[in-house]
Amino acid sequence: MFMAQESPPAGGAQFGQIVIAGLMFTAVFLPLALFVLRERAGKRTVFGRVADWMGEFSGLPRWAALPMFVAFLSGMSALIGVYWDVPIHMELGRDEGPLANPSHYPIYFGLMGIFASGVLSATLATKDLPKRTFKIGPHWRAPMGSIQMMATGLVGIAGFPLDDVWHRLFGQDVTEWGPTHVLMIGGGVCVVLGLQLLLGEARQVGATGPIVRLLGPVLAGAWMMGASAFLMEFDLGVPQFPMLSQVVLVGLIGAWTLSYGRLSWGPGGALIVLAVFLASRASFAVIPLFADLHVASLLPYVAEAVIIEVVALAMRNRQGYAFAVVAGLLVGTAGMLAEAAFTHWLMPNPWPAAHLPLFVLFGTGAALAGAFIGVWQYQRVEETATRVPAAGPRHVVGLVGALGAVVLMSAVAVPQDPEPGFTADVRLTEAATGLPISNPHGGGTPRWVDATVTISRPDLADDAVWLNGFAWQGGDFFTAPLEKIGDGVYRTAQPLPVFGQWKTGIRVHVPNRVMGLAPIYAPADPAANAPSIDATSGPRPFMSEIEFLQRERKSETPAVLWTVAYVTVGLIFAGMWTLFAWLYAAAATARRREVSVG
Repeated sequence: MFMAQESPPAGGAQFGQIVIAGLMFTAVFLPLALFVLRERAGKRTVFGRVADWMGEFSGLPRWAALPMFVAFLSGMSALIGVYWDVPIHMELGRDEGPLANPSHYPIYFGLMGIFASGVLSATLATKDLPKRTFKIGPHWRAPMGSIQMMATGLVGIAGFPLDDVWHRLFGQDVTEWGPTHVLMIGGGVCVVLGLQLLLGEARQVGATGPIVRLLGPVLAGAWMMGASAFLMEFDLGVPQFPMLSQVVLVGLIGAWTLSYGRLSWGPGGALIVLAVFLASRASFAVIPLFADLHVASLLPYVAEAVIIEVVALAMRNRQGYAFAVVAGLLVGTAGMLAEAAFTHWLMPNPWPAAHLPLFVLFGTGAALAGAFIGVWQYQRVEETATRVPAAGPRHVVGLVGALGAVVLMSAVAVPQDPEPGFTADVRLTEAATGLPISNPHGGGTPRWVDATVTISRPDLADDAVWLNGFAWQGGDFFTAPLEKIGDGVYRTAQPLPVFGQWKTGIRVHVPNRVMGLAPIYAPADPAANAPSIDATSGPRPFMSEIEFLQRERKSETPAVLWTVAYVTVGLIFAGMWTLFAWLYAAAATARRREVSVG
């Protein structure tokens, strides 16, 4: 049981696994290609008949009804896999290969399904089209929402082969926010933006009924559900980015989705958004719970939903940017203070009261940006649906919101390294007992220690956003704040494992972006060319967290390759968002004439 195990590969997938993944891709898209050829040739297909039936039932045109259902199932599959995958890496480390991780299958098939939903929509679009469409071929035009769905799905699927290339060039990055991981998750969840535009286009051609109306806030809830996936490492207690990133994302996501949901439905719309979000998060917890893995907690957005409802009522349901300003200001102040209180109840790393003024400042900026984007998006969808131009500036305020979101995330997302000479003098004593381990693996003779830590800069430690004992990837995950016992002297609140595959240290996050780790123990990792770190008493310098948490990264890769890779991924992601803005604007400003369809 305690025999040392060989470390898993730290680079790309084996060729055999690439072949199997390619066969899986072919098994999905070959039938889809045959469907496209038959449907566009005017022949009856099974998918076409199902789409017609679903359209009659829902009140949606055939090119919206079935694709929305497929996108929903695919998105749920992908997110279930993501909420299963991240705890696996937290507790068990990197994979033996991409096909050795069961959570990758629902992610992979979910992303293929998301792209397929866009293809279905574009293929089924043979009649009753909106006035503005996208020309795919000489006799083939598709709704703008279909194009958004295909584009985001393609970005998500492209993340898989790009991820393997990334691992080969730079080693594995066991973090949710790795560049190619952001492509997969971002591409997958952004399909909702296409669905929201598709709903507006469906309403333009006469879609009506209770299902059509309810889809407005439900899709806003789906967008909250998907976008909140980027908060998962904070929810689980192993964030690899500064806490201000969490603050900005919470303000941005909450104000955006809740504003859109309230405007699209009316009184109670924000509460429907919240209900969709909470119900989906409960479903994502099922597999980790049964697998005895860590379950992601969540910030509930309850205060923000109530604030949005009250603001809308007080402003007599005004739908312009004045509503966005008031809603953003109140969500960023009262909403952020409420979330700060919730963090002390729900989050592994609560927001320290000493830093609330800074959190409220950044949260307000993010909430204003989110409210501006939400109102801009809602107005474009309504213009698409009703052909009535919205009052006030059409795009300037939305652009301000988008640029504000980019600037805020750029300012807070990149962690800084600790200053030279910042150290922890660690004194280890053998612990009488250890802690239960959910999924033991990696062998090694069990050894648990208590640590007394003397920080070289007591002022930084006292002002820290968090200062925790930390251990992961040995079959479980442990983190707990250190207890202060003197000036700059702390001790661990629970014993730490220092054997087998555990990676153990002292984490510190110093305002506003400095994130460091003083390593206590790590095994040798020949596949990643990483030496062992012995668990002995003595001084330990605080190092960049990434160097320890992502030991698989290849340090010898030339800097120019890193630069090119980051720029490439960034351009893909930026292109997806630019396409989103253009498609919405184009659909909303279509010429008032019928489009001839060949």
